[in-house]
Amino acid sequence: MKNFPLWIGSILLAFFVFVMLAGPYMPFIDKDLEKEPSRWVMKDGKQKLTLPPYKPSSKNWLGSDKRGVDNLSKLVVTAKDTILLVLAITAVRYAIGVPLGLIARKKKGFTHRFITFWNQLCSYLPPVFASALLLALPFFLFSQQRMGWAILILASVEAGRVAITIQQQAHKMASEPYMEAGTALGLRTRTLTKNYYIPVMFPEVIVNFCLDMGKVMLLLGQLAIVNIFLGHEWKEVNYYVMEFVETGYNWATILSKHRADIWLGKFQFVVYPAFAMMLLIITFNLLGEGLRRRFQVKG
Repeated sequence: MKNFPLWIGSILLAFFVFVMLAGPYMPFIDKDLEKEPSRWVMKDGKQKLTLPPYKPSSKNWLGSDKRGVDNLSKLVVTAKDTILLVLAITAVRYAIGVPLGLIARKKKGFTHRFITFWNQLCSYLPPVFASALLLALPFFLFSQQRMGWAILILASVEAGRVAITIQQQAHKMASEPYMEAGTALGLRTRTLTKNYYIPVMFPEVIVNFCLDMGKVMLLLGQLAIVNIFLGHEWKEVNYYVMEFVETGYNWATILSKHRADIWLGKFQFVVYPAFAMMLLIITFNLLGEGLRRRFQVKG
């Protein structure tokens, strides 16, 4: 039986990698994201002055925003930062959760109680609310290293779940005959982890890692809807008017800048970043499911 999820997920992932690396240098992409405040167009045999937003055309395949910036160029130029941000958050989450889960594999001691409490505490609220509450704390709100703190917070919100999953897998493995034999031979914990736990658990960790990347992308989109920025500065935007201004630029920030249009029923500026985020989520989910099937067949 052919593994269609793996094939489709791999093709989509290759597409996103191509967009990340080569997209900004394509001839029809404006990597500088320059504004075009006005444009002369031929209409009914006459030259007429038009103002943005411009409709889809041969020059702007997906049209432009209200400032005259090409919508397709915005998606392509910000794809790299978006995917790297998702990868960073997920990597930090597993860098925290996997070691804690392995340490707590015996289901007793301080580490076991800690990850159990952590998982239960974070499961009381949906990740978007827990993340929003932590990111809104004054210390993180005005920190000069807010982006770093934001990555750590978003990773930590569900790191307890990752640790519990790893703990359950490691605890189940500990009762296997070959593990008991290794323990009876006096093998060190480091040796058991390196030669037994990691090789056996690696496929499942990779599958869950891909699925979690989709969850992180969804979380970033949800935070954008409620206007929570990962990186911002407190600036004066008008006379004596201070406001948090987003410093990063990714698909979530594009969605956030047009969130007011959602309440007005205007979706032409929202649908493009939302569709890109949805396609990336589908990519990671297909890749995770495809890898799961592949590892099951090999097992």
